[in-house]
Amino acid sequence: MKPQSGRKAFIVLSDGGDVHSKTSIGTAIEFAQRADTIIYAIDFAARPVFAHPAVMASAAMLRARGRKAMLRMAAETGGRYFEVSKRESIAQIYDEIEDEMRNQYSIAYKSDRADRSTGYRKISLTTGDGNLSARTRPGYYPR
Repeated sequence: MKPQSGRKAFIVLSDGGDVHSKTSIGTAIEFAQRADTIIYAIDFAARPVFAHPAVMASAAMLRARGRKAMLRMAAETGGRYFEVSKRESIAQIYDEIEDEMRNQYSIAYKSDRADRSTGYRKISLTTGDGNLSARTRPGYYPR
């Protein structure tokens, strides 16, 4: 996505399961951050119902791991995590993402750091008004 100009978002529609990835989640997040791409993670995993307790425990563990990975991808790129449910359909989730994309602002600044390091830099943004909130990514890679 790096060569693309303008705002970029990547929607991950998944059950969170990992089937032998060749890239770590940390590397995938770094690629998205370097490409200035927001990740919206949509978890559509159905709640499995198995008869055997050992299978249920294993499925719950894998589900928790997948959910954690999807939450991390969204949080570290400035996106959001969603779960498809009876209360929130996939159509409603896509509407929320669309609305959010239409109402985003991009803020830029020039760092006062003299070094030319290309490593990750943490930042924090707060609002002066307690009634307002800002969702941001926790840092960036300098260009």
